Amino acid sequence: MQHDPALPSLDGFGLAKPVGALGVPLTPTLGLGPRLSRFLSRAVLGLALLILATAASLYWFRSSYDGRIYPAISVSGVDLGGKSMSGAEQAIEQQAASIEGARASFTYQDKHWEPTLAELGVSVDADAALDAASAIGREDAAQARVRSAWHLLREDRDIPLTISLDETTLNRWFDQIDADLGITPHDAELRVTGGKVSIVPEVAGTVVDREQTKASLISALSTLQAPSGTLATIPRTPRVHAADLEGSKLRLEQALSQPVTVAFNKKTWTLDPADLGNYVVQSVDEDKTGAGAVTVTLDRKPLATWLTDLVGADVNHEPVDAVVGWNGERLVSVEKSVDGAKLKPAMFADAVGASFFGNHQTVEIPVAVIKPKIDSNHLADLGITTRLAVGSSNFEGSDDGRAHNIQVGANILNGYLIAPQSEFSFNHSVGVITEDLGFVESNVVDGERIGRDVGGGICQVSTTVFRAAFRAGLPITEWHPHRYRMSFYEQDDWPVGLDASILQPEGNPFGGGDFKFYNPTDSWMLLESYTDGPRVVVVLYGADLGYKVDVTGPVMGDTYESPPDIEIVDENAPQGTMEISEYALQGFDVDFIREVYDRDGNLVESNEFYSHFYPRGNAWKVSPDMQGLSPAAQENS
Repeated sequence: MQHDPALPSLDGFGLAKPVGALGVPLTPTLGLGPRLSRFLSRAVLGLALLILATAASLYWFRSSYDGRIYPAISVSGVDLGGKSMSGAEQAIEQQAASIEGARASFTYQDKHWEPTLAELGVSVDADAALDAASAIGREDAAQARVRSAWHLLREDRDIPLTISLDETTLNRWFDQIDADLGITPHDAELRVTGGKVSIVPEVAGTVVDREQTKASLISALSTLQAPSGTLATIPRTPRVHAADLEGSKLRLEQALSQPVTVAFNKKTWTLDPADLGNYVVQSVDEDKTGAGAVTVTLDRKPLATWLTDLVGADVNHEPVDAVVGWNGERLVSVEKSVDGAKLKPAMFADAVGASFFGNHQTVEIPVAVIKPKIDSNHLADLGITTRLAVGSSNFEGSDDGRAHNIQVGANILNGYLIAPQSEFSFNHSVGVITEDLGFVESNVVDGERIGRDVGGGICQVSTTVFRAAFRAGLPITEWHPHRYRMSFYEQDDWPVGLDASILQPEGNPFGGGDFKFYNPTDSWMLLESYTDGPRVVVVLYGADLGYKVDVTGPVMGDTYESPPDIEIVDENAPQGTMEISEYALQGFDVDFIREVYDRDGNLVESNEFYSHFYPRGNAWKVSPDMQGLSPAAQENS
């Protein structure tokens, strides 16, 4: 007979084949009579059919209760049998809300209180109850599921609710009732007003017997009831009396008789005793009585906040890195570094308190010293020992604005330090090119045309930094040649193609083209830049890399003829204007190969530096009245 896949196999119940009471397989054996054999065969068949029917019934049972709670299951008396999961959840939450919302009743003399159990800190875990109810009959093991089903057939299953008590909430309610009972008992205490000390006498009274009231609450909750009855109270006798505070009063008056002076570096502050008196606090040891139970101190946390507000602006400061340079032989400090300081508020408050209750000695404000990254006292730690390479370029022929911008950019970069294992970014090191940094308007390449913008000429500086990094053999991680060939970059016998363009788009100054290289060493690098007449010079210093740099090129490639001349109408040009604003250029490709070898002759890297210079024709700028009269317009008509 073929097994029905819709029914569980007998193997799933551990009954792959029938066995006898002693564990012997019930199979026909020689020596049994025909009638006994037929009886045993029928018995085995009947048992198999019974097991098969049971398995089918269990399968039907589980299928019919898919997504629902099994029958005969309840939570603290609330029947959930047959309910959907959402329905069961709603029923449990209603029961939980009913319990938490039940009101207790307490009476004391003519006073009466009816807090809800939730106000006393009682909460019911409805989620845990739902999880427990839904898990019955859905255990992971097949035998456990069968046992659960069998137990549900014999008797109902009731799951108790998990109820918890938040003692913080309960004590908050007790504090409120203590106040409601009348005069709140308290110990004698010291009070400071305007720098004067007085003693507030002790007061005896009545308070809630918290342990007994809590016990009655827990007892009632065991039956899911809210407690009711007379509120248990106990008399409260003060542990500290006015006479016990005379010694502390005298000590406090002595503390308030003089100010406390605090100092940092060469600056001092005088703390008025009346101000410090605002932070006097009294604590009482619960295990002691009388004068020995009292401790008078300054409240550390609010005092620390007040002191920080008072002196923090003068004490807290960030460290200042040294400005370094190269004196021809070694690294030196051009400007000394300055340690930073961070006030330690808690330690400061403790020191003020010790002086206040002591001999009023001057308090040196405690700070954490923050050392600068570039410490002028430890320049050797930077690892800068060698001049790595020099780059230069000549900007002779630049207009005044362009020359000015080159000088500003070189000054900004001079002394720039590149951290170990980090990337240098020209745009980030110079910053946003604006008039605030001293840049002015000059000619720039704007898209495919020559225009004017603030910072025109800054690419002369980026080109010079590129040349230094190129010669040093440093990894170039971002580089962009110019769109057009420019004569500035070929002066002083520099070959065409060794220039670096940068771009700072408006609104996203660091989202354009950048020039970047990487410091692969565990030492810092120093970038020195300056102008010398019409030349800008960049020198890189760092650890001795031992690199040998071989350059192949320039290798000239394809050339591209200039396109026809164009006419550009300038609405702002004076009448009668007709002039060449851009001269024709031939386009061409040029290529360099740079190979870098280490001191052992091993190839470190080999890179190609390819430039495609676009061609352009003459651009004639004309005023509106001269439109169509330029040679470009005549040529194209």
